[in-house]
Amino acid sequence: MTSPGPGREPAPLTVAVTAGDTITAEGAEAYLRGAEGVRVVDWGAWDRADIALVLVHRVTDRTIGWMERVCKETEARGGLPILLVADEIGERDLVRAVRYGLVGVLPRREVGYARVLEAARSTLEGSAPMPARLVRSLVESMRSLASAVQQHGTDLSEREVDVLRLIAEGLSTAEVAARLNYSERTIKNVLHEMITRLGLRNRTHAVAYAIKRGVV
Repeated sequence: MTSPGPGREPAPLTVAVTAGDTITAEGAEAYLRGAEGVRVVDWGAWDRADIALVLVHRVTDRTIGWMERVCKETEARGGLPILLVADEIGERDLVRAVRYGLVGVLPRREVGYARVLEAARSTLEGSAPMPARLVRSLVESMRSLASAVQQHGTDLSEREVDVLRLIAEGLSTAEVAARLNYSERTIKNVLHEMITRLGLRNRTHAVAYAIKRGVV
């Protein structure tokens, strides 16, 4: 993520926060309210939020229920990106969470609130964090469903497929750009145009789309 230059304020960011316990929720909200350019809204006020932040130790059916509600209640606006901070998420729950709008995951025990805020901003810029092991898990889960889909991805260009294949391997936007000898801005534009054209939610959803069509 590009940090603001001297004299530049960070872009405004409105966050809806929920957590598995009161202490974590209050701590996250207090930090975010004190951060420059950040506004915190009540969980449930998703129409006013840019991103939903979920902090838990372990993802459970309750956690997935929160995400499902976000998805359903923001469907008219095209959904709301969800950033998850957690130490444990199972393969089945990962697939369900992505379906409901999950775009990024941070390991809870390894990050502080400053990193969470940085990730929230980078997520909205198209560079959501996702550990490589979770990307691999998601890819394998989606491939297990791909045999049921007969259509092939003729609606994806060769360049789009190349980009998605590398993202499926766990590469960041910058790493994809370096591998394909494009600028990072070009890769972000490719992803944005593809996601918009196909009516997808985010780049993780785009990878799942490509896998189902047998091109990744």
